Amino acid sequence: MRKLLAIAAMLGALSAPAYADIIIDTTGQGGTGNNVIFSSIASSNLILGRLNGQNDEFVRFRDLSGNGNFTGAANGNDIKINNTSDLDITVFDRDNLLQLGVVRDVFSIVGTGTMFFHVTAQEADGSFQNFNFGGYDLKNGQNGFDFRAINGERIWDIDLVNIGGTIADFEHFRIDVAPVAVPGPIVGAGIPGLIVACGMMVGLARRRKKLQELGVA
Repeated sequence: MRKLLAIAAMLGALSAPAYADIIIDTTGQGGTGNNVIFSSIASSNLILGRLNGQNDEFVRFRDLSGNGNFTGAANGNDIKINNTSDLDITVFDRDNLLQLGVVRDVFSIVGTGTMFFHVTAQEADGSFQNFNFGGYDLKNGQNGFDFRAINGERIWDIDLVNIGGTIADFEHFRIDVAPVAVPGPIVGAGIPGLIVACGMMVGLARRRKKLQELGVA
């Protein structure tokens, strides 16, 4: 029921191609970031990829639709994900422990149905904003999507939800990882800054718990 409510909220909150500091481009499949190569199938609903850049960050692909046929494999220099209707994407450091923000995500989708995207973005001050994009009917062949964060934003999480069809193939993924930076007011702030940082961590934990309750995290 919670998942249905979350999807209904996305259906009712369609946005323009540019919303606040997150921009989506559906005209191409370019990108200058690192390729994501297949690493392993961690579980029935989790596939791991690795960036082919200097730091070899991890990318987690989670199937939230409960599709028993969810799988992934290498596709040349790219990763290829198959059979899902709800795919969540997050990036972690090379130890697969610390979640990272990114400034650009580029990928293509082959399938049927209509795509909706729930994007969680981190502001420069460490706070979070949620944005919804949707109503993109998948055409025959590859459908390119290019998400970019501007004005100091970082894309923290992307949830791809397909309505009325399925994502048969997800591939050609490029990622630009954002530089890891502490918000300005915290730098050199000593104990007060540490308290603020701890508060940010608690807030993040609460946000993730709420998304889990809604079935979208």
